[in-house]
Amino acid sequence: MTRLAGLAQQLRGALAAQQGSAALGAAAGAATSALHAQRAAYSSDIAIRGIDALKSGPGGRSSVSGITATIFGCSGFLGRYVANAIGNTGGQLVLPHRCDDTDVQHLRTMGDLGQVVMMPDFSIRDEEAVRRAISRSNLVVNMVGAGQETWNYGFEEVHIEWPARLARAIRDSGKVERFIHLSALGAEADAPSRRLRTKAAGDEVVRSELGPISTIFKPAAVSGTEDRLFNMFATMAKRTPFLPLIDGGKTRMQPVWVRDVAAAIMNSLKTYDSLGQTYYLAGPDVMTVAQLVAFTYHTIRERNASVPMPAAVAGVLAKGWDALGRSTPLRGPLMFSSDFIAEMKGGWGDYVMPSGVLGFEHLDVEPHRVAEGIPIEYLRHYRSGGYDFGSLAEEGEPVGGAGFGHPGGVRGPAA
Repeated sequence: MTRLAGLAQQLRGALAAQQGSAALGAAAGAATSALHAQRAAYSSDIAIRGIDALKSGPGGRSSVSGITATIFGCSGFLGRYVANAIGNTGGQLVLPHRCDDTDVQHLRTMGDLGQVVMMPDFSIRDEEAVRRAISRSNLVVNMVGAGQETWNYGFEEVHIEWPARLARAIRDSGKVERFIHLSALGAEADAPSRRLRTKAAGDEVVRSELGPISTIFKPAAVSGTEDRLFNMFATMAKRTPFLPLIDGGKTRMQPVWVRDVAAAIMNSLKTYDSLGQTYYLAGPDVMTVAQLVAFTYHTIRERNASVPMPAAVAGVLAKGWDALGRSTPLRGPLMFSSDFIAEMKGGWGDYVMPSGVLGFEHLDVEPHRVAEGIPIEYLRHYRSGGYDFGSLAEEGEPVGGAGFGHPGGVRGPAA
């Protein structure tokens, strides 16, 4: 009798285990199906006609999405994030570059095996190379730009002549379905700097030549690990006895996180409504340059050594650096270039979100605050002695007041 009771108990235990295993298997299967469905939705809703016949796999990185994207400017700050986003959907990447192999080796991992095609020794002046780079692509992204002129490339060539050359190649190819063009917030015909004026002229070239298939993005100053915003301020703070604020740093800016810009670009590719449109991308917070600098000093735990400098005085100092950059391979600091000074001097305007334009909300992206959490984590590594230390680990807010989570910023779009 006892043996029969024990056997019955074993049978009940085995049955329960079998049922639990079946339930676990069903749950795992449901989770896997949901994951596959999510990946399929992520990669299959790219709005390019004719790619459905080219798709293969469940979606995601190890699939074939039907997208072949040529990304000009892939080795730049924003370029690597856009390349990674497209590669993660199963897109094939064609990456023209003129860098040393060690400078672009990280791009080889942006797509799955066999999905990344590197094109070394590329020149934007070589029309045949341009045509070869886009010969099999249905998506072309242009992120080539210049923050300073060099003895090799000027603003007019990079921002106007290059888009015109690329537009001709795209028209001749007959295969490109979509074109993404990166401009800048503040790029207007009456802008104070040649950099911004030439960018505005390049935008007009794109609209006139490729309007029906183009989408233009005008991001504010972009922040992130490899940026030329907070990194520039922090580098100057660590290497120079003072940091000049052009006309007192009163110009207002609305920085945007690089990953939010990449997300907006990807979301624009999911709808045909974005064709022919221009999007302005700015973060949630408005700050003056002085407040951005104060926040930088506070974050890296250094005393604020910024000093006001009249634009006229800074312009005189910039002439020497400009001449050096135009005649030799050497370049001076961006902050001491004539164009940067022209953009930062008072009297023209601010680099904030204009009213009545398309923005993040039209692309279903909620931008992050650039001075909180992960978006600003990289800046803390400038602290002397290591991440947890610093020459000045003071309490309280930095100079500039409260708000913005830190130095006197204004939450929300500019009034």
